[in-house]
Amino acid sequence: MIGLLLILQVAVPAPRGFVNDFANVVDSQSSRHMEAVITEVREKTRGEIAVVTLPHIGDRAASDVAVQIGREWGVGAKAEAGDQAKNLGVVVLLVPMRNHERGTGQIFIATGRGAEGFLTDAASGRIRDAMIPYLGREEYAQGLSVGVDLIAQAFAEEFGVTLTNPAPAPAQPVATPFPRIPIRTII
Repeated sequence: MIGLLLILQVAVPAPRGFVNDFANVVDSQSSRHMEAVITEVREKTRGEIAVVTLPHIGDRAASDVAVQIGREWGVGAKAEAGDQAKNLGVVVLLVPMRNHERGTGQIFIATGRGAEGFLTDAASGRIRDAMIPYLGREEYAQGLSVGVDLIAQAFAEEFGVTLTNPAPAPAQPVATPFPRIPIRTII
């Protein structure tokens, strides 16, 4: 059984920071913005957000890979039982569309147990919905930035802190139909 689990896991590179763009779809300005927002969230709440793009994950579900990343990288504070910061982590995983084909990309927001009380399935779904118009247009950096900003706002509200990094306002949804990107949210 353990051998089968090892075969089913995706080889995930070591983290490079809070924004890990292994699919090379995030520009440096967006990366710096997300890093600054995530750093401030970490300093003020002890929560951690990891943004990961992977070019492919084979036949694996994005939910499984996001959870694997969270566990392997230790996203979320290691704290004593009862400490509010214990397992206070979020992984945002993006697998871009293959060859610009709709329906081939994936986005997933995985939350640690410490964050699932305020980043519920419904809250994660709303964040994902705000990201989808960008992702459908292959504006991955902007979509991820919107997602990080909304996750950061959820942390700020939960912990009663004010974030100083400017957060770009999410754009209104485009009048075109949503792309057919399989989107899944895990708590």
